[in-house]
Amino acid sequence: MTLAAIDVGRLFELAWASVLAGIAVAFCFSLVIVGAARAQDCRRNRRAGSATAYAALSVLAGVVFIGIAVFAISVITTK
Repeated sequence: MTLAAIDVGRLFELAWASVLAGIAVAFCFSLVIVGAARAQDCRRNRRAGSATAYAALSVLAGVVFIGIAVFAISVITTK
C-alpha cells in the first residue's frame, strides 16, 4: 500500500493564499457595489463632485476585480 506524500508547506501556502484571494475578491466587489450605490444617492441629492468620486471608486474597484479574475483564470489554466 502506498501512502501519498503530503508537502505540508505547500498545503499551508495554498490555504493562506486562498483565504487572502477570497478576502480580496469580496472586498473589491463590495467597493463596486458601495461606490455605485453612493454615486446614485449623491446624484439624486445633486452633489456632482461626490457622485463623480464614488463612480470613479466603483469603476476602479471593478477594474481591479476583473483583473483579479483574469489573473486567477490564467493561473488555473497554466498549472
